Amino acid sequence: MQVDPEEDPVLARALVATLRGEWRPAADALASAQQWDRRAYVVLTLATAASRRVDWLRRWLRARPDDRDAQAVQSAMESLKDAG
Repeated sequence: MQVDPEEDPVLARALVATLRGEWRPAADALASAQQWDRRAYVVLTLATAASRRVDWLRRWLRARPDDRDAQAVQSAMESLKDAG
């Protein structure tokens, strides 16, 4: 999924970080998403990234097993896999 870094620098930074196996920018992107439509967009974008490279999401879940944002991304990733 492509995100324009000029229009959405927070989410773009999170996606780049997933390629390096880093989860904190993804957590920050979700923490900054206050509106439901924005949160849904961020979750689905991160779930798409996780379906291609899941290591960063696993690290996030190990570091914060009770993090509902990480769990939402994981659930969305699993839903995307089931739909495909």
